[in-house]
Amino acid sequence: MHVGGSQVVKVVVPGRPLRRDAERNRERILRAARELFVEQGLTVGVDEIARRAGVGMGTLYRRFPNKDALVEETLVTAVARVRELAAGALEAQPPGRALREFLVTGLSDDACRWAFVSRRLWTGRTRAAVFDEVVPLIGEMFADAQRVGLLRADVVLADLIVLLRALRVILELTDASAEGTWRRYVDLMLDALRPSDHNSRLDDPPVSLAQLAGAPLTTVERG
Repeated sequence: MHVGGSQVVKVVVPGRPLRRDAERNRERILRAARELFVEQGLTVGVDEIARRAGVGMGTLYRRFPNKDALVEETLVTAVARVRELAAGALEAQPPGRALREFLVTGLSDDACRWAFVSRRLWTGRTRAAVFDEVVPLIGEMFADAQRVGLLRADVVLADLIVLLRALRVILELTDASAEGTWRRYVDLMLDALRPSDHNSRLDDPPVSLAQLAGAPLTTVERG
């Protein structure tokens, strides 16, 4: 259109489609970051993350101002996914079977797997989310399994959390040498928790959930 001899160009700014594109780019960046963090650790560069996501560096930095923000967001979304899968296993599985279903499904899931292998899951903002939102659901699975006799009576929830935390090392070892064999070690771990006439007597006291919630990273986890 023309106003007073000057041409005025009407610019139409996309609304909802632009937001969909932005959200799609965000999800692509998060997915690429999770994959590369699992494969290479947190030393991977943001340029490589952008390449795998198929976006430019400008797009990445518009969504995440720095690498720490990206790492934090991958963990926050991973914890949300862990919570979703835990709740789903509780709802869908009979008492005693939810725990294994949760572990196998979770370790096969991209976002959930990143939560299990991350060294930073147990710190800061995500530590609180894990203990406030995820551990209670795992506690329900634990109590159900113990009630129907599938877990030995002398173990406590904190014992299970310690073993789950150790899954990171199992995943790193099996992914490096025999990908997919982690299921064997999940079953071995769960078998060790089942009641048997051959169970060892547990004379040493367990750690408490409060101790785990406030425990610093181990030397291995810091590495």
